[in-house]
Amino acid sequence: MYRTIEWLDEKNQVRLVDQTKLPLTKAFIVTGSHERIAESIKVMEIRGAPAIGAAAAMGMALAALESNAETKKQLISDLEAAAETLNTRPTAVNLTWATNRILQVANATEGDVESIIDRLIEEAKEVAEEDVRMCRAIGENALPFIESGATIQTICNAGSLATVHLGTVGAVVRVAHEEHAGNISVFAAETRPRQQGARLTVYEFMEDDIDTTLITDGMIGTVFKQGMVDCCVVGSDRVLGTGHVTNKIGTYTMAITAKHHDIPFYVVAPTSTVDIDNGPESVEIEERDPDEIRIINGEYVTRPDAKVYNPAFDITPPELITAIITEKGVVENPTRAKMREMYEK
Repeated sequence: MYRTIEWLDEKNQVRLVDQTKLPLTKAFIVTGSHERIAESIKVMEIRGAPAIGAAAAMGMALAALESNAETKKQLISDLEAAAETLNTRPTAVNLTWATNRILQVANATEGDVESIIDRLIEEAKEVAEEDVRMCRAIGENALPFIESGATIQTICNAGSLATVHLGTVGAVVRVAHEEHAGNISVFAAETRPRQQGARLTVYEFMEDDIDTTLITDGMIGTVFKQGMVDCCVVGSDRVLGTGHVTNKIGTYTMAITAKHHDIPFYVVAPTSTVDIDNGPESVEIEERDPDEIRIINGEYVTRPDAKVYNPAFDITPPELITAIITEKGVVENPTRAKMREMYEK
């Protein structure tokens, strides 16, 4: 798979895949505007916690380039305003993590405005490169849990398109696929209402010749009962210090069903997604446009004035989770104490 987002050095612009056009059209957005990056995050032209973290970092670098500041103080003020513009989605912690990281580097860097801007561009690119290395490490840390011949159940998209490259869940699948000579299969849940599983996960695994079967979200119980999958591997938009996991709506239902059928349930996420000091009561669950549910392929499938509840995420408690796998290590049967120990390492 190609990179989801990258910095174009020759133009000091950012190029990202327009994921709203997939799988039928491969289109790119090229921009030098941090406000355009913010819009891409908001409307989910780029999505997935690690990917929007990289996008936010690059958006901050673009904001520095756009600034007319003549002093460091003025530049910091412009960057703080840009961070507010870029922080368009409340649930994924990577977004604020990335904007805060760029702000911290700006504050810590000495020199004139031009040298600070150069430093921020390099830091934004490093955020992306760290993501690539992190995904590979997650895949390798998960390998002991994925046997040759395994069929893995996924939900939403935590593959290459949710990161800079390779993916989190995508890394688990791809590294196991490499290690086991292609003897790995995937069942991908469609993931209503935005169909990220159907549109994106199926697309990218088929691009890599990985055996993938698409199912509706409502088929998960039947598939588990019939013994068609060996484990579940899901991503996360926020892993809490208590071991709770915030992920795409439907993850909690999958975890309950997996527990009932004695199917291991693995969560994979970078440590940048870990919110170590907070519990589930601190999470603001994003509620999205009701028309995401009312409309399919541009047509209403219900009354246009139908009352809708459309949370984008749910929270899975630690007692349903077999292990949380990060680039730094694995926390089996997660608890607050185990999460703290892993995080402090």
